[in-house]
Amino acid sequence: MVVRHYIEGYENFLEFIENWDSNKPTFVLFTGSKLESGESWCPDCVVAKPHIERGFDAAPDNFHYVVVEVGNRSFWKDPKCPFRSNPKTQLKVLPTLVRWGTQKRLEGDHLLNPSLISLLLNDED
Repeated sequence: MVVRHYIEGYENFLEFIENWDSNKPTFVLFTGSKLESGESWCPDCVVAKPHIERGFDAAPDNFHYVVVEVGNRSFWKDPKCPFRSNPKTQLKVLPTLVRWGTQKRLEGDHLLNPSLISLLLNDED
């Protein structure tokens, strides 16, 4: 079973990544934080979620899946949002799924395509 991690906010993300030393394939999903309803404020994230989850349901057991909630809408929309400016993340859109430690990523509408998700998850380095 894929090992799942859930992180909320930029500071918690930085702390997690600083201490992360897994040599296992690690995928980081950046998504909008959840509202009281339990759904993300980001409509694209809500639509993409089932496609992403199905991809990880079929992924190898040694994978790590890290879900990072970037914050509320106003925090994300701020051009100075650290998730946008940090050279390690360089986010432009939500959702974004990154194979950590590589340049490989899927952004926005690409996460609605199960074939692209499968390709990212099964692509060997």
